[in-house]
Amino acid sequence: MFPKHTHILVVDDSLNLRRIIVDTLNRIGFMKVVTAEDAHEAMGVLTFHADGATPINLILSDLNMPGPSGLDFLKQVRGIERFQTLPFILVTTESEKGAVIEAAMSGVSAYVVKPFTGETLTKRLQEAWRKHHPED
Repeated sequence: MFPKHTHILVVDDSLNLRRIIVDTLNRIGFMKVVTAEDAHEAMGVLTFHADGATPINLILSDLNMPGPSGLDFLKQVRGIERFQTLPFILVTTESEKGAVIEAAMSGVSAYVVKPFTGETLTKRLQEAWRKHHPED
């Protein structure tokens, strides 16, 4: 499982959903969480922190956002060498199965289907951790 000091970036165009995700992460012990409301802002946050003392260690992004989607953001992140292995979890709805398949081919680490519980999010975090740390 990701250590509790993991620096997490949450990306969602809905302020309410960002709050729900951050609150859920906080309840399961993750306190180093930053947010962005779209893929453009998220890329800025990601690159800003990459060059600092506290790089982002995990991204949770909504799939369906105006402008660049979460899938577009995933592809952009995977296109940058230093972020190719950064754990990336997409938050999606059940109806977005076609995009989920495309995301799998683009290197997504795990999915969380809305609505979700803290237990479900914890399971998806464990799944993403195992994908990026198979030896643990």
